[in-house]
Amino acid sequence: MFRASPFTPSCGLLVERGDHALIGISAGNGYFSQQRLAQLLTWTGHRFTAVDLLYADLHLDTMYLASGDDGAHAARRTARALRDVRRRVRRAVEAASDVPARVRVLALSETVDLPGYRSALERVDRRIGEDPRVRRACEEHVRRVVGGGVAAPDARFAAGMSYLRAELPFLLSTPEVLSVPSSVCCYHELLPLLVELGGDTSCLHPGQGHLVLQPR
Repeated sequence: MFRASPFTPSCGLLVERGDHALIGISAGNGYFSQQRLAQLLTWTGHRFTAVDLLYADLHLDTMYLASGDDGAHAARRTARALRDVRRRVRRAVEAASDVPARVRVLALSETVDLPGYRSALERVDRRIGEDPRVRRACEEHVRRVVGGGVAAPDARFAAGMSYLRAELPFLLSTPEVLSVPSSVCCYHELLPLLVELGGDTSCLHPGQGHLVLQPR
């Protein structure tokens, strides 16, 4: 079903360990169809003890505003995107109901008050402020993802940084956020942030892995 490529050998060991998998879902990303999500759940649900599907529901309106939408249009686009992703996730979970893993659906907004999320975010902010290499990696990640647009590039960049900052505790320290022994973040391509870090995983939690799952 998928070609699995761990980011590092240590990530491969965490996949074999199979404690927890995180499937991050971007609202509005056509890759995450209902069928694809069901396939991801089936693949991870037979290899990990627990699986969380996390969809980003923060800063979408800011991204739309920075792309040139007015307030009302940005609000409508945000509501439509979130309604659509929730429907696809719900139906995918129903379609993969026979997997042995414990499956849970989380909105990013539901996690920001968790003690583990807050502590991870504080550490991330400190690293970005003190380590030029980490700050540069985050900035280049946003530039790759955001691209051009109608509005001022500075507005899009700032919105992209806010979006990335909200996700960083999960990208770098899911075990701390969700209180699991180890976790593997599953995505269909290697995240630009990891590419920009150049293989230096010093800012990753020891139990944090990354796995690229590409459809065969």
